[in-house]
Order: sequence, then structure tokens, then C-alpha cells
Amino acid sequence: MIEQERNRRVAEDICDKFTWNGRAFHEGDFVALLDGKVIAVARNPDDAIDALRKMEPNPARGVVIEVARPMVDVIR
Repeated sequence: MIEQERNRRVAEDICDKFTWNGRAFHEGDFVALLDGKVIAVARNPDDAIDALRKMEPNPARGVVIEVARPMVDVIR
């Protein structure tokens, strides 16, 4: 499985259940993921991005997500 897929699966679990791997998250948290692992949790996106870039300077790797309930878009 490639890194993007691992990060996507972890992100989906976090947003669906607000927990992952025994760790709880709160709506509005910003979570930095690298290779399917949580490497930082912050209250704003800049802090999460800074933590991610300290671990991995390559901008093509890693992702920062905002913990939020999935939204349903209805188009009529």
C-alpha cells in the first residue's frame, strides 16, 4: 500500500470515529499524518504543517487533516 492510501485510511478513521489507535481526537483538531502515522496534533493548521515539515521537508509527503464530521452534499 502506498503512503497516500495509508494516510487516507487513517484520516477516514479519525474523522469517522474521532479515535485511532487508542488515541482520541476532537472536532477542529489538525492532525499531521506521515506514512500512515499521526505525528502531530495542533489547534491550527500552521502548527500542524510546521510539525510535519520538521519531520519530512519534502512537500510531496505527508498530509494535514482537520478533524470534522463527514459532510453530505445534496444537489437537487
